[in-house]
Amino acid sequence: MQAIDRSHPIRSTQHHFIPMLPIHKIRRSTLLRRISLLAGMAVATGFDMTLASAQDKKPSQPASADVQVNKEAGKEVKKKETVHVTIKRHIPCNLFNTTEPVRFDVALRGLAPGAATAEAVLLDESGREVARQTIPYQAVAAKAPDAAVVTVDFGKPGRGYYELVIKTAGKSPSGETVEGTAKASLGVMEFVSRTKAQVREGNYAFGLKWWSGIKNLREMEDCITKLGLQWTRIAQAEGGKNPAPDRMTSAQILTEFPMNGVIKVERFPKEMYDEARYGPLAEWEAKYGKGAWVLKTVPKKDLYQTWLRDQIAALPPEQQVFEIWNEPWDKMSPQDFATICGYVTEVILKDRPNAIIGPNLYGNTSPYEYDARVIEAGGMKGMKMVALHPYAGSEDRAWYRDYCAWLKQKLGRDMEIYITEYGSHSTPEGPAKRSEMEQSRRVVRQSLALYAEGAKALIPHWAGQSEQNPTYLEDWFGFFRKNEQPKPVLIAHANCARMVDGARYVGDLWYGPGIGAMVFEKNGSNVLVLWTLKPDDTPGAENTSRAEITVEPGVPELTQVDIMGREKKLVAEGGKVRIALDESPIYLTGLSTSSIASATKDLRPDRWPKPEKVARVVRKCSRMATPATFDGNLDEWKGATMLGLLNPKVNGADCSGNGYLAWDNDNLYIGLDIRDNEMLNKQSRAKLYRQDSLELFVSTEPRDSGRGYGPHDHQFFITPTSGEDKPIVGKVTDREAGTVEDVQGAKVITTLTNKAGDRGWAMEVAIPWTAIPGFKPAPGATLSLDLLLNDADTSHERFKLRPVDGNTDFSVIEPGSWSRLTLE
Repeated sequence: MQAIDRSHPIRSTQHHFIPMLPIHKIRRSTLLRRISLLAGMAVATGFDMTLASAQDKKPSQPASADVQVNKEAGKEVKKKETVHVTIKRHIPCNLFNTTEPVRFDVALRGLAPGAATAEAVLLDESGREVARQTIPYQAVAAKAPDAAVVTVDFGKPGRGYYELVIKTAGKSPSGETVEGTAKASLGVMEFVSRTKAQVREGNYAFGLKWWSGIKNLREMEDCITKLGLQWTRIAQAEGGKNPAPDRMTSAQILTEFPMNGVIKVERFPKEMYDEARYGPLAEWEAKYGKGAWVLKTVPKKDLYQTWLRDQIAALPPEQQVFEIWNEPWDKMSPQDFATICGYVTEVILKDRPNAIIGPNLYGNTSPYEYDARVIEAGGMKGMKMVALHPYAGSEDRAWYRDYCAWLKQKLGRDMEIYITEYGSHSTPEGPAKRSEMEQSRRVVRQSLALYAEGAKALIPHWAGQSEQNPTYLEDWFGFFRKNEQPKPVLIAHANCARMVDGARYVGDLWYGPGIGAMVFEKNGSNVLVLWTLKPDDTPGAENTSRAEITVEPGVPELTQVDIMGREKKLVAEGGKVRIALDESPIYLTGLSTSSIASATKDLRPDRWPKPEKVARVVRKCSRMATPATFDGNLDEWKGATMLGLLNPKVNGADCSGNGYLAWDNDNLYIGLDIRDNEMLNKQSRAKLYRQDSLELFVSTEPRDSGRGYGPHDHQFFITPTSGEDKPIVGKVTDREAGTVEDVQGAKVITTLTNKAGDRGWAMEVAIPWTAIPGFKPAPGATLSLDLLLNDADTSHERFKLRPVDGNTDFSVIEPGSWSRLTLE
């Protein structure tokens, strides 16, 4: 882990030219297939409101209503007896105001009638016990008409994230010893009362992205607006024309609660597909995927604008902020996107001349990259803002400033920035494993950086999460769990808003390298936000940075507020206070004006030192000694350059292997010997990277810096199988549209392997040098070349494996980070 993740601003699953679709964008048939594949998996789902357990005991009495007969074995098997514990939900979403007691009703049934007790324990986010109660009650049997109901009341524990655990145990009606447990999460925070207009006029920016997968949408919106998170991002036709009573339209979201919205303008009906431009729909879908036209093509102008005008008219008249499309760089060419931008602005500005409209752009300043090409195509006409999704790049304030300056230079005017996606995840298993507290720390640091730089809205991704796959990070970005109870990140984000939203950024103080020290002024009080973050390359390391600093507050006493909002008083001794820091931001309030006089808005490069430029790995590639026979036997590859392909977080039996490189005057040769428990790729060409595949990156313009693909940079896909039921050797000819065309003259063979019980597959591939124009193979000639192996099984989404000797700063979208290959 680096002090700041300066990889591309887009989250890692979207570094490729086709986006990972969030759950609400997956077709229902695909979703059902995924669910069926995952049905047997143990998925971590956080906290359940109801959970029952029991101890097994052999039956000692004749079969009855409580005894099942195992006909095949001819034996009687008694059903397990259970104690059912149910914690009644507190509205909204187990969120409590600081002025009200934390109180829950708990229903219990399943013990033999009589006196019993339940234990109630309140824990904080670290698992520390905050309070405990023993509650007596009169037990009732599982089949009793009414459960025993007890009330748990912890008074007013103060701001914070908490977890409630209820346990009870005793004898069942049949005499078995049984126990039951239930868990719930909750949050305590001051409730906010602000109108939509007050939010805009007071420069409040904090929000939370809408997620329609939430069942109790109104309860969720009530919760987040009470927390002061009063910006969201929604589609122009959210909920449809006639939604079910528990669903909400875009207009309802923006009028029933004090919520400001950024309206995402995207998609269109099928009758607007332009066959004159793209050809027959069936042929287009065969190439690029069923239904993908709705995001990847330009609609018929007149029909689309008429339809869009009706869509926009259904929104409240005060709605003024509009974002065009979602991550179009993964979907269409800059020229096509510029065309759509023109269609949209014409419609909106006609009826809402003061509207703030902007495209969702990439956040990159390379002349080769998407943003520059959209601008060159005229896509920014009539625009007043740009919507960005910086994710891991959110903490890089120098990037933000450079990008804003670049926009002004290109457009001749300042542009407002709306952050309509950012954030982190809490994937519980697999290579992307990350804790809920690490998610909280990252989101808070990102929010602080983006707010200080003047973003008009901060809308992290997103309210809920599907929790389908425990290894797939896209399923774990939520601020609420699937059961619609809060995660720690919700309370941490709300507390950050409480401390700095609506404040004036003053500048940064200096306490040495690796120390964040941002000063804000809010309501006449100075707030100093502190944390430390230092490089740690340990895989999976979290919150390992520690530092201790001395603060001179200029007052005898000040208040320290932790990431969840809990306060403690600090007394200055000799005018100084010692502060222990880790990676969780803390807030010091009440500092004197003189104590922050040295704060500056200048960004010191030595605060977050960048690692030294990594020297490019240089590999040597031998000439193929004998012509490859393409029989699946890699024996003749023994003299070739061998690359180990591993991911230290992935079990080797799941996927690992070796790659081989060689050349002759006609071809570049790639051999693969992969250990893989399941060879799987059923994807269309536009999505080959999602399952088993090798990505080959080649540049005939070796360089040490520079993002974006230029005319000399190439990407290839090699797959052992595919949705076409054959291996593919393809070249990406249009990154935005996801076009992968067969490499003419290529040779390929795939064979299944089984070595000492380890299943896998092998490939031999020849790519003609003609597919890499401008390069003349000869001893001493040098290319930039790198590999990325993707592995997916029915039990997990994509894992990524790289050469073990590769550059640590490798990036798919940065040819300057690719290793060198010199021909011998």
